[in-house]
Amino acid sequence: MKKTITYTLFFMLILLSANIQAAESKPIVILTTFSKHSISHLVEQYQQQFPNTEVRVIFRRTRSALRLLAKADAQSIDIVISSSPVLLSSLSSNQQLHAISPPHQLPTWLTPHLLDISGEVTAFGYSGFGLMYNHQYLDSHNLPIPASWEDLTKAIYFHHITMSTPSRSGTTNLMVENILQHYGWEDGWRLLMQIGGNIAFISARSFGVSEAISKGFIGAAPVIDSYAINSRKVFPYIGFDYLPNSILMPAYIGIARKSHSIDNANTFISFLLSQSGQQLLENTSMAKYSLNQPQLAKSVTFILDKQLVHSRDPLISHLFDQAITEQLHQLNSTWQSIHELEAQPNLSPQAKEKIQLAKDYATKVPVTAEQASSPGYLARFHSDRAKRGRDPDIAAEIQEWKQTLKLNLLNANTLLSQINQE
Repeated sequence: MKKTITYTLFFMLILLSANIQAAESKPIVILTTFSKHSISHLVEQYQQQFPNTEVRVIFRRTRSALRLLAKADAQSIDIVISSSPVLLSSLSSNQQLHAISPPHQLPTWLTPHLLDISGEVTAFGYSGFGLMYNHQYLDSHNLPIPASWEDLTKAIYFHHITMSTPSRSGTTNLMVENILQHYGWEDGWRLLMQIGGNIAFISARSFGVSEAISKGFIGAAPVIDSYAINSRKVFPYIGFDYLPNSILMPAYIGIARKSHSIDNANTFISFLLSQSGQQLLENTSMAKYSLNQPQLAKSVTFILDKQLVHSRDPLISHLFDQAITEQLHQLNSTWQSIHELEAQPNLSPQAKEKIQLAKDYATKVPVTAEQASSPGYLARFHSDRAKRGRDPDIAAEIQEWKQTLKLNLLNANTLLSQINQE
């Protein structure tokens, strides 16, 4: 009888040990909007410290990440890492985040720039953004270094700049919102449409912008600083300057509510916030400012309204695509004509008046400032059918935008043609 009990206990211990080992060997699955190049060193260093824990990384854009987390099998994801307030605000609103335990105290100088969902996510670093440029390219085209958004509207930069789109890049969405919130809706779009008139091509991804500059395909563009920092390590002819009145972009980490590795996820967060983890941000391809580096944060005074970013994210994405991305060729043609006419000497007062009217047409968007701040109007773009592209009312409205934008450029070109015929 004693032998039987002993064998039973022995097998129970073996089974318990096997279960513990299986639990310990379960991989941590990280879903991130960061590039593979930027996050790989963090994962490698973590696995050196915790060799028994496997880490798998899934790379997605913001909207793709939201769709993935909404699926029934989302329990396979443990950690979310992103700078996108849209992604993290959506997850918080949908109760898809697990509380971080224990909560981490962040420096007060970073607090104004953070999402108001403490306890569900924590920042572990931050970035800024500005203009990245290629000295060799600019020199070969006799171009000065651009220093502001306004510089990018100048005729000399026609077809020498690029950028990504809010629908494809969370950081570009923040840049566009930075413009709209700083300059105001109407003046902000006026600036964006003039910049759009100079864009040579639209990049499908934000890191594609820095690659195009590094390879000499284009002269300058707005980018997050980490891309520029990494490019400068390889290409000494790359330059970068922060834009005036630009924002900070905190890097966040949170635990998915359906995670089956809560303890391991918390261990990963503690690793990122440790002294060694913070040093990795500064010294690896992650290229983020650590929580021990307040200099940039203390020099930034403009604070983005994160709730407004979240509420009008789909509107901005649709409108940018229709106003700039989809009609880039026509926009280029119109602004090239405007630049050429403005360069002519001895223009008559009537011609100058027509050029200004043409510019007004070429910078007008079919959504008013009142609509862009109306909760009811913005909510229409957040419906499930709208997100899936199956809302006939939204589709009809976007079609109306398209026709209005097309007519605006037609009117602008008619006025420009009249000047050429005078």
